[in-house]
Amino acid sequence: MRAVDSILIVLVLVSAVAGYRQGLLFGALSLAGFSAGALLGVQAGPLVAGPFTGVPRVVVSLVTILVPAVLGQFLAARCGLRLRDAVRGHPLRRLDEAGGAVISALAMLVLAALVVVPLRASSPAWLDRELRGSALLAGVGELLPGPARALSADLARALDADGLPAVFHGLSRISAEQVDVPDPGLAGASIVAAARSSVVKVRATPGGGPHCARGTVGSGFVYARERVMTNAHVVSGAREVRVRNGRAELDATVVAFDPDRDVAVLHVPGLTSPILRFADKPVRSGADAVVLGFPLDGPYDAQPARIRSVGRVEGPDIYGAGAVDREMYAVRTVVRGGNSGGPLVAPGGQVLGVVFAVADEDPGTGFALTAAEISHVAELGAVRAQPVDTGPCRPR
Repeated sequence: MRAVDSILIVLVLVSAVAGYRQGLLFGALSLAGFSAGALLGVQAGPLVAGPFTGVPRVVVSLVTILVPAVLGQFLAARCGLRLRDAVRGHPLRRLDEAGGAVISALAMLVLAALVVVPLRASSPAWLDRELRGSALLAGVGELLPGPARALSADLARALDADGLPAVFHGLSRISAEQVDVPDPGLAGASIVAAARSSVVKVRATPGGGPHCARGTVGSGFVYARERVMTNAHVVSGAREVRVRNGRAELDATVVAFDPDRDVAVLHVPGLTSPILRFADKPVRSGADAVVLGFPLDGPYDAQPARIRSVGRVEGPDIYGAGAVDREMYAVRTVVRGGNSGGPLVAPGGQVLGVVFAVADEDPGTGFALTAAEISHVAELGAVRAQPVDTGPCRPR
């Protein structure tokens, strides 16, 4: 049993004892008040913490979430005290105590499952490994309903210290045409389900060196036999790379790494997922598309998109140096941390490009390298089998 599971069991038992003493009415109202305040804080967190980066962003986000949560719990608990006093000496007292123990234990389990994704997104590599290996957290997470998982993703977004990197400053210079809102029906299009087994989660464990305190998580897609394409910034400085395809997790080797274009290719022995084909030519402004991936280290996700424009932009590489000219799409969509390396696909299933950045000043605009831009790296990676150097970790 992992240490995380042991600690969680102790916390659940302590919560059950506390809940028994407090009673069901007190516990339920306290939980409701805390949850309502936390929901308010989750919505306000990204706005308040927006001007900050790195650790200060995480601290400000946590304070913004916890202050209304604790205040809500305090106000609700005052009402709970009055109700608890009303049942003292009543035949329902034993039922109230037993119910308090149960609801407090369950609340601790649910709370742990809700925070594990955002905590992993902002934790050192060693803690990420411990949390990822917890059987208890994984089991509870599987039982969470859709709304609870959405709340976990919102919390992760509020705490995300890095977000999707604006790897190439100056991307705003690309002409971002005004286009219609993406078609929401694309999220349920047949290509989303068809591509499910071809889109993978990429997890990189860093080696030693500067900027290597935490692991990274991104997305990728199968484009050739046992080959996955992702972003170079996802695997830069990686000591170990693994991909998750459904419930299977496989070892991967970086066989192509281009920090200028921000593209990498992984060799994944044993990966048998269907191959996604690249589009033969770029599409025009206004075309429909879908962004596929695993934002915020969460479940498989599809975001409707619409092409704003396509063009060439010059900017620095993933380390903020040099001057690289790339062809890319500006896309109207929602792109978040964890979408890095995921495919931008047409409704017909062809890969239009690889998602790699979000606009500094417009969170409704993401960027994807075109299929033509990444074709050279894709061809090299499809025939290589020997590992290549992934350079130092990208500064955060």
